[in-house]
Amino acid sequence: MPEKPDIQILTDFLSDYTTAMVSAGTYTARVEKCVDRVARRYGYDVSVTIFVKYFTISVMDSADNSLRRTYVKKIKVGQVSFNRISELSSLSWRILDENLSLDEAKEQFESVLRIGAHKFASSLILISLANAAFCKLFGGDAGSVACVFFATLVGYSLRFALAKMGVNLKIQYVLVSFVVSFIAYLGVFYGFTHTSDVAIGSSILFLMPGVFLINSVFDILNDNTLVGISRAVSTGILILCIAVGVYITLSLSSAEILHV
Repeated sequence: MPEKPDIQILTDFLSDYTTAMVSAGTYTARVEKCVDRVARRYGYDVSVTIFVKYFTISVMDSADNSLRRTYVKKIKVGQVSFNRISELSSLSWRILDENLSLDEAKEQFESVLRIGAHKFASSLILISLANAAFCKLFGGDAGSVACVFFATLVGYSLRFALAKMGVNLKIQYVLVSFVVSFIAYLGVFYGFTHTSDVAIGSSILFLMPGVFLINSVFDILNDNTLVGISRAVSTGILILCIAVGVYITLSLSSAEILHV
C-alpha cells in the first residue's frame, strides 16, 4: 500500500481531478465513485457535492476526523470528451490496482490532461461529415448536403474560437446557430438546394446538448435530483438559444424560406 500522503496535497490533487472529470462531461455519480476510489486508496474519506457552476469537496482522515480539508471550486466550462473521461476513470482504477504513489498518480494525471480533449482538425471534419450525413438521411438533396457540410465547418470553427475567447456559452449557441442556419439559407436563396427545411434543421444538429441532457437524467436516476434538474433546465435554455438563432435567420428571410 502506498505511503499515506499529506491531506493538503491529496485534497489539491482530488480537486483538480474532480474539475477535470466534470469539465469533460461526466455525470455526478461517476465523479463521486472515481474520487472516492482514489481517496480511500490513500486512507482518506471524501465527500463531493456537485452543482451546475460550483462543486465542494471535503477530504477527511479516516483515522482522525478532526483532520479535514474542504474546498469550494468553480467548474470550468470545457469540451465534452469521452476519451478524457475514460482515461481519468481508468486512472482511478490504476491507483487502486497498481498501488500508485500520489506522485505517480499526479504524473499520470498530467499526462491525461496533455492529451487534447479533441484534435480540432479531425473533429471539425468528422462532425461536418456527420451533420451532412444526417442531412442526407433526412431526405436532403446533394445541394443541402454540401450546404450543411460547409455550414458546420464554419459553425464549429466559430464555436471553437468563441470558447477560446471565453464568450458566454448561451451567446455562443445563439451566434453559432444563427450563422449555420443563415449559411443554409443562403444555399436555398442562391438555388443550391430545394430541401430548405432539411438543410436548416440538419445544420444545427451538432449544437444539440445531448450529453448534458443524458447526464441530467443519470443524475436524477442516481438521486442527485437537485443537480439533475438544474442541468435539465440549463440544457433547455441552450436549446432555446439554438431556437433563437434559427428564428433570427427565418426573420431575416421573411419567414418564406420553407416555401422555396
